[in-house]
Amino acid sequence: MIVVALLLSLPLVDPEPPRAELCLAHVEAMIAEAGRETGRVAGPSWFIRSWWTAQLPEGDAPEAWSAERRERLALSMPERKAADPDAYTAELQSCVDEAIEGGALP
Repeated sequence: MIVVALLLSLPLVDPEPPRAELCLAHVEAMIAEAGRETGRVAGPSWFIRSWWTAQLPEGDAPEAWSAERRERLALSMPERKAADPDAYTAELQSCVDEAIEGGALP
């Protein structure tokens, strides 16, 4: 009984997000960080963000994430980066590469 109570008290953690959700959060975090650090954001970043936004499922699709889940994912980006900077950077680079290969840049 105690184990069940403990399990019920644990916060629910979202499963690993779908690729488009994850990559959009990465790119938006990259854009925000560049803006804070330099006051400028390179033009290709906006094209990549737009490409990932277009990859999101339609709002009524079963796999579409709610605005709340997207916000939690966006807020988790600094934690993800702090927990494993190398994995974070590799994941971001993979997202950027995939978008470029998919035609994100004019």
